[in-house]
Amino acid sequence: MYTTYALYAIVALGLSAKAPQYLDDLLYFTKIYVSLFLIFRFNPFRSVKFTNLDAKIAFSAGTFLLATIAFDSVINSYLSRLRDKINK
Repeated sequence: MYTTYALYAIVALGLSAKAPQYLDDLLYFTKIYVSLFLIFRFNPFRSVKFTNLDAKIAFSAGTFLLATIAFDSVINSYLSRLRDKINK
């Protein structure tokens, strides 16, 4: 999680040209990991009582996925506008 945030900061500040490539790969695998964890933990074939910890996990995972999707679109928009200005 902290690596993702650090890469976002690096990309947002424009400190590295290769950071977007690493960020896309990192986000892809992190989203896969979170999705697989949620599928395993909350699948309907298990009979596990939903606890307060489960609620925190589900909320954190949903917040993470929403934030990465939203922030990813903002960063991609920012980078495309920056590239357009540089190419002009």
